[in-house]
Amino acid sequence: ILTLGSGEKIVLNDVKDGVITREGGVAAIKTKDGQLVNKVEDGSKPAVDMPTNYNTITTLRGGQYQVILPDGTKVWLNAASSLKYPTAFSGTERNVELTGEAYFEVAKNAAMPFRVKSAGQTVQVLGTHFNINAYEDERVIKTTLLEGSIQITYQQAKALIKPGEQARIVAGSDSKIIVDGNADTEEAIAWKEGYFQFNHADIQTVMRQISRWY
Repeated sequence: ILTLGSGEKIVLNDVKDGVITREGGVAAIKTKDGQLVNKVEDGSKPAVDMPTNYNTITTLRGGQYQVILPDGTKVWLNAASSLKYPTAFSGTERNVELTGEAYFEVAKNAAMPFRVKSAGQTVQVLGTHFNINAYEDERVIKTTLLEGSIQITYQQAKALIKPGEQARIVAGSDSKIIVDGNADTEEAIAWKEGYFQFNHADIQTVMRQISRWY
């Protein structure tokens, strides 16, 4: 479901392929292979003094969706998740908000850092590949890095994460970021390839993930 800044909701499964909407010189296009591409149209440039409009894409239980943001960043959204993003990036930052889980391949732009806000934490990147698991029913927020580097901020704490590492934050904890230097990156993004993968997980963890699909 794509929710426009005006509040209008569009069920992406029900609309035809092609341009769905145009806002501020950016066209939202549904492709044949089930992607939502936000493309800056030729000759268009976001006006600096115009208010920023935000769209939100939401997946229901049992669904996934891939989004390409106006800057070329690719986002894979897992089941029961949502991503709020501006229809066009302007200024000195690229900010989005995540609920649930998503895998990001961020387009490089050193002059415009990319920030993801989720469950109280902020992940800042210039261009990299990483996964964030921040479901409301999960006690631990997990951010796993596959390529590049990211900085995580949570309350007063900060941590710089390297490839192959995973940052864990216990929701509601006292500003503590735990970094696992030997993370199982394959397990972290198994969902993106269509798999459930569990290693030494308890039954509650297993069932929470399965319940998002069945």
